[in-house]
Amino acid sequence: MNYKLFFVVAALAAFPVLHLHGADAPKKAPAKKTEAKADQDSYPFYGKVTAVTSRTLTIVRSANADAAETKFNLNASTEYVNGDKPSSIDAVKVGAWVGGAVKKAAEGNDTVLKLNVGVKQKAAEKGKAKEPAKKKEEPKKKAETKKKAE
Repeated sequence: MNYKLFFVVAALAAFPVLHLHGADAPKKAPAKKTEAKADQDSYPFYGKVTAVTSRTLTIVRSANADAAETKFNLNASTEYVNGDKPSSIDAVKVGAWVGGAVKKAAEGNDTVLKLNVGVKQKAAEKGKAKEPAKKKEEPKKKAETKKKAE
C-alpha cells in the first residue's frame, strides 16, 4: 500500500505546477495608435494635372468640370516614377492622371514626396458604369429547337 501511495505522490510531483493566479490577471488592451489619421504628416493623392511647372503641380481630383483645383509644391527631393520605373518631371503632362504621396506643410502648399506619372484614370471617374452581365439565352434556344423538332 505504501508503494502505491509513493508512486501517486511521485507522479503528481513530476507534473509542472499550474499558475492559476494568471487567469485572474487583467488582460492588456491592444495599444491604441498615438497618431490619429488627421494628424499624419503625409497622405496619398490622385488627380488630373491641370498645370505643372518646375516648382508646382496643380491637379483636380475628379473629371467633373466644377472640381476644385489643388496646388502642391515640387522640389529637388520629389521622386518621379512611372509605375515601378524611374521617371522625370518631363513625363508630367497637362491632362494626365497622376498619383502619389504628399507631405503636409505647416504653411502654404503641401509638398509632393513621390509622383507616379503612370497612373490610369479610375473607371468610376470616366463615367463608365459597369455593364450588367448578359443573361444566358441558351435555355430559350434549346426550347425553340425542341419545338421545331416536334
